[in-house]
Amino acid sequence: NVPAKYRTLGDFHAYYSGRKVAPILTVFVGGNHESSNYLQELHYGGWVAPNIYYLGAAGAVRLCKRTEGPGGNTSVSSLRVAGLSGIYNGRHYRLGRYEMPPYGRDELRSVYHTREVDVARMKALGDGPTDVMISHDWPRGVHRHGDEADLVRRKPFFGEEVGSNTLGSVANGELLGTLRPGHWFAAHLHVKFEAEVCHAAPPADGGDERADGGVDSLARTTRFLSLDKCLPRR
Repeated sequence: NVPAKYRTLGDFHAYYSGRKVAPILTVFVGGNHESSNYLQELHYGGWVAPNIYYLGAAGAVRLCKRTEGPGGNTSVSSLRVAGLSGIYNGRHYRLGRYEMPPYGRDELRSVYHTREVDVARMKALGDGPTDVMISHDWPRGVHRHGDEADLVRRKPFFGEEVGSNTLGSVANGELLGTLRPGHWFAAHLHVKFEAEVCHAAPPADGGDERADGGVDSLARTTRFLSLDKCLPRR
């Protein structure tokens, strides 16, 4: 689903065929201008090309690095990266995944709308904290934790949504409070925006259990960054 002027073949086919290989591991989610028929084939995530991994409609991976130290000692560090694809639309949020190609006019758009069942799977993530969260849509209300005045100055048509706190995805807003990732990266609104969200420790247990059995009683902070289009001077 893209305007006609953008319907041209880019360079991804070279990576898909293996003629080119991404120089570093690339992990991504879908937005609202993807080839949804292909991404539907990997609903739960998977490799779309060598060194390029799709997180699926909702998913998470743990990236591990093994380091050889002096004296033959080995250490392993890890990073959990989670992601939610698509954008929020209340009309389709509580529906199932019914779209099948060839898509009709409505299905061409609803196919990339976030579903509640996928958000529920993300909320169920356990086994330690999420280090990085990736989404296309912004979390609802994240603008309140950054420079709102500058955001509205650069994007005046956001003013009404900012004022009524309806800018961004309700689903992502819930995940922000549940997962409390260290970093959250998004796009969609075509503007660079930074925010820092401070989370209170969960009241039920007073903190998060660490791998060593201890409890982290400190509130977590999420550093949010929205990216603009990759264009000159932007």
